[in-house]
Amino acid sequence: NSEETVSAEEAAPKPTVKCPDCDLCDGSGRILGGIGVVLPWWPIKAYRPCPNFIDRGGRYVRSGQALDEIAFGRDSSYNPTES
Repeated sequence: NSEETVSAEEAAPKPTVKCPDCDLCDGSGRILGGIGVVLPWWPIKAYRPCPNFIDRGGRYVRSGQALDEIAFGRDSSYNPTES
């Protein structure tokens, strides 16, 4: 059993570092902002792109829910110009 556990741990893929050797972010290409900086236990996290990541040619992709979806219950994918 211990041999199976060790081989499973070795086979687990390592997360890719998008912003290596950065002093602003943790290597993910994003910096924690908002109330999550002051209150780390706060369940809602807001991130912004790391300037070093952008300067190195990285492309920041937003993920998660939009503010309209959280605060007002609106569908963030709704586009009023589409019919």
